[in-house]
Amino acid sequence: MKRTPASLVLITIAGLLGVIGLASPAAATAATHRPPATRPVDPIAHDPTMVKEKGWYYVAITGDAAFDNTYLPLKRSRDLVHWEELGPAITELPAWVLESLGVTPQNAPRDAWAPDLSWSGTEWRLYYAASQFGTNNSVIGLLTSPTLANAQWEDQGLVVRSQPGVDTFNAIDPNIVTDADGGTWLSWGSFFSGIHVVPVDDATGKPVAGAQPVRIAQRQFAPNAEENPTFAWHDGYYYLFLSWDYCCRSVESDYRTVVGRSPDLTGPYVDADGVPLLDDKGGTEVLRGYNEFVGAGGGDLLMDKKGRTGYFVNHYYDATDGGAPRLNVRTLTWGRDGWPVISDPINPSRSIGHGDAFVQIVPRGGTAVVDNAGCGYEGADIALWDDLDNACQQWQLSDRGNGTRILNRYSNNVAEVAACSNVDGGDVAQWGWLGFLANNDCQRWTFAAPGDGWTTIASILPGNRAWTVQGAPAAGSDVLISSPTGGTEQQFRVEPVGDVLLASPTDPHRTLTAARCQSRSGHRAGTVGFQPRDERACQTWRFEPVAGTAAYTVLSVGADARRGAVACLGADLTLVRAGRHQECGAWTLVPTDDGTWALSSDRTTQAVRLLLP
Repeated sequence: MKRTPASLVLITIAGLLGVIGLASPAAATAATHRPPATRPVDPIAHDPTMVKEKGWYYVAITGDAAFDNTYLPLKRSRDLVHWEELGPAITELPAWVLESLGVTPQNAPRDAWAPDLSWSGTEWRLYYAASQFGTNNSVIGLLTSPTLANAQWEDQGLVVRSQPGVDTFNAIDPNIVTDADGGTWLSWGSFFSGIHVVPVDDATGKPVAGAQPVRIAQRQFAPNAEENPTFAWHDGYYYLFLSWDYCCRSVESDYRTVVGRSPDLTGPYVDADGVPLLDDKGGTEVLRGYNEFVGAGGGDLLMDKKGRTGYFVNHYYDATDGGAPRLNVRTLTWGRDGWPVISDPINPSRSIGHGDAFVQIVPRGGTAVVDNAGCGYEGADIALWDDLDNACQQWQLSDRGNGTRILNRYSNNVAEVAACSNVDGGDVAQWGWLGFLANNDCQRWTFAAPGDGWTTIASILPGNRAWTVQGAPAAGSDVLISSPTGGTEQQFRVEPVGDVLLASPTDPHRTLTAARCQSRSGHRAGTVGFQPRDERACQTWRFEPVAGTAAYTVLSVGADARRGAVACLGADLTLVRAGRHQECGAWTLVPTDDGTWALSSDRTTQAVRLLLP
């Protein structure tokens, strides 16, 4: 939660009309479903922090270690889309940084990390971290300037230090927090022992003498992959936003953003389900990567004075540009349940939807579903359990060019041949995504269609051993791999979760659309075809299983709603009303090895991409 001068208060969302042409956060989200004819390239950024001064938005970022003299680059914009580069805050690290870390100039960190900009009431304060990568040999330093226009940064020295064997925490990713009473706190943390806060002396910008840091969040399993705290104050609660999992792997990064809240700044923080953020299972996801926006995290918040609206600024790795780290600016509002809602970027995606849809995987002959056993993480088993309709039982199938990645929605881990034990009876378990490493095919899978809409899932490792239910297809049965048999124990149906888009396999802008959002009267049914994405049209679909089969009834969400009728996909890509002119078609949905899905009836097969709306 940034402190800014009264004259520099963030404009409200309504005020965006004159700046970026958006009427409201809802309108901003709708607009991003229709990719623009031209899209300005987002500027290079990593771990951005954003403030506003005299009509300009300023962003400071982590420097680029590939180039010299890029310590804490700054840039500015008036419209949050077009950015002017201002150069680095400093051209070399202060001597005390090298002395503290015990390194020579030749071995010094080549960039400074995760800056934080805030207004103290008299000056701008730019906090930053320097560290030896992969260790907690780290420092947080402070620079100050009376203005951001033509800034003159002065070194204020060490703020926080962490040392291997001395401290459990890691002194990186600083963030200033102003509490509801006007007090100032500094938060930081990454991996190791989690996220900490400490009160700050307003006069110096450094921790109050003798104050001890308070830990407010920590994932309770190695490697404790969380970092980059930032805060919002809203309606009696502090909201703590964190980045989970791994940044800095280019297009293989799996960074995502989670949140928890507390009535007290020092916690305890809990997620929307009441689970503490000091528990390995605490944290409500509010943003994950999609389309070109891989690894969306490293976020910072700029809120209005009352915490009603604001901007969430984050970095992503551009899948259309070799994984270059780039800037997103999104609006932040509040849902009816009191939890934050992060919009699409103001500079929207080039493609429709929000990435591959999530599915449940259901074995043939059973009602149990494939489950992340115990809602675990690295090493957690994959087995069957009763359908609890939760994220631990939802999976995302994404083509990786040489096999498909099967990712668990809850853990963000992927299905793998456990320990690469490619033998009959080998286990199927979870681990962090490493399938991009050379010769690591243990996390890649292929599909086949034995018939009638059923699917087999097999490893791409030699022998193509298939997922096999050990015993009855019921809760508690394990999922192993074994040589292909063609038996029902190796057959599954794949059921989309919630509403989905059935997008064109060739045009990133088009999706199956029910004409005029209703079925036609008389003897003709409403046509269904690929049309440009439009939030006002009936373009979302829901799958309801047909008992005892691998087939589904495909319902058009919202179509014919005014007539009180249920509209569904007929047998030949037409929209009908159930029970009026003909019954709904029975459709099967089978994943393929090129990232598309075969949507089939007894009359037609249509290739689609299965996307989140």
